[in-house]
Amino acid sequence: MKRLQRTFFFVLLILLVIYASLALTGNGHILEGIPQTYFRGVNKPDIDDLPFSDVREIPVGEAQAWPKSSAYNRFKLSDELLEKHEKYESTAFLIIENDSLLFEQYWGQGGVDVLSNSFSMAKSFTAMSIGVAVDQGLLKTSDPVGNYLPRFKQGLNAELSIKELLQMSSGINFGESYTNPFGYQAKSYYNDDLIGLTKDYLVSKTPGTFWEYQGGNTVILSELLEKETGVRLSHYFGENIWSKIGAEHAAYWGLDDADGMEKAFSAVYATARDFARIGQLYLNDGQWKGTQILSPAFIQESIQPCDAPDKDGLPANHYGYQWWLGEFEGDKIFMCIGMRGQYIICQPSKSRVVVRLGHTRPETKVDRLPEDLFWWLGAELTPQ
Repeated sequence: MKRLQRTFFFVLLILLVIYASLALTGNGHILEGIPQTYFRGVNKPDIDDLPFSDVREIPVGEAQAWPKSSAYNRFKLSDELLEKHEKYESTAFLIIENDSLLFEQYWGQGGVDVLSNSFSMAKSFTAMSIGVAVDQGLLKTSDPVGNYLPRFKQGLNAELSIKELLQMSSGINFGESYTNPFGYQAKSYYNDDLIGLTKDYLVSKTPGTFWEYQGGNTVILSELLEKETGVRLSHYFGENIWSKIGAEHAAYWGLDDADGMEKAFSAVYATARDFARIGQLYLNDGQWKGTQILSPAFIQESIQPCDAPDKDGLPANHYGYQWWLGEFEGDKIFMCIGMRGQYIICQPSKSRVVVRLGHTRPETKVDRLPEDLFWWLGAELTPQ
């Protein structure tokens, strides 16, 4: 019995030492992250982590059900595509065509009313909020960031513009790995003080000369926007966008702490049908049922490719203002992308929006974009 007690107290002492060490070294976020990841059998956040998250509600306005196409769900997926959906644990797949719901299917935990984590699709939503502020005359994308945040007033920092944050060409070295528990991205997802974490990251390369995808840029955009507007990002996005596009369900934006700052780079929880509205808004040049939500000028500006070279020396023509860009069968496409294969894909030539949500995706890429997004966009529907 005494041996058991000694073992118990020894293990407890080790745990206390680990806890204190992590807290004192600024890595307390690991204690937050472990129950949400490794204890659940995953090594990074998953789409169903809403119950673990501090969130702020994004209320609906006037709810509008999607009109259904005359051919709604009179199709089935090819066996090959169905096998891919199942292999990569899709939870939702939707096709909107000509402003109407043409096809939808759900798997596993998915469903019409089920909320799912957007992950980095949220970056696109943050950029859209910047677009609203531009349209309202509150700022310009050419403005120096130092006009709004004093720590960017000197040296290379003074050369940084809002546009370069939007294009991920800021020259700030954040890092973008969720699986590295000591990196910026993992810290930012589980940290309880995003501004405190981000404030020491400053420009180290001439802005506009190098493209690197990093969520810290989006955090600075959110900080800047909140300072200029005086309201939280989710409130601003909700008031100016979400409440005006007919969303049927309230969405939620993950926070760094209770009543804290939004994780601008991630963690918007919504349904597949409501995510599709974002794509339709962009497809319609910022208009929703006769009301202009975002200006066509900003929409078009936001889907122009960034010219800054990436690590391979290639111009980042696959990226705009936190929207991804590409081509499919000769058509230009633009999309929001989340790390586990969350997609809102817009194909203007077919007046089509494709939404796919799920737990995993393949690691392979085509033209610097995830290979699977081309599977979902090229879905073959067989009449049934």
